[in-house]
Amino acid sequence: MKKYFLFILLTAVLLLTACSTGDKEKAEGYSGVIGSGAAMGYQYIVVKEGETISWDLRYKREHILLEENSENEKDLEKFMNSVNNSQLELATLVIALSYLLVVVIITSILYKKKRELLKGISIMTIVLASSLACYFAFEAAIKLSRFLHDAKYYYYLLVS
Repeated sequence: MKKYFLFILLTAVLLLTACSTGDKEKAEGYSGVIGSGAAMGYQYIVVKEGETISWDLRYKREHILLEENSENEKDLEKFMNSVNNSQLELATLVIALSYLLVVVIITSILYKKKRELLKGISIMTIVLASSLACYFAFEAAIKLSRFLHDAKYYYYLLVS
């Protein structure tokens, strides 16, 4: 038992040192894509070339290339956060609606096969599960709408 513990400890130490070998000096001289994201037609790609950081912003067929400076840095960051949050809320919405669909399918199968199972506590469980799915879907839809509105605002603010 002691040998296994030492082996696991040694393996964990080796993994931690392998994961933390990135030097700050290497990151400062990096050139290439340092970030990207897309949600519901909004897209950004952040490229670092030497000391300059360029942002490629897209909305549907519109496209603009901006260089980051002190004036637009906060707006670019807010646009990026809005797009990333929209992507997360869209995933939450899809999961909540999928869960609701699964509850409806299971309920319909139980209704057709074994109606006696749909009595008492089973109905309350089904109602609770579908209510939770509807709540999470509704909440995600509202948040998604807000984040997309923010992304639109910051996109047009940066384009103009």
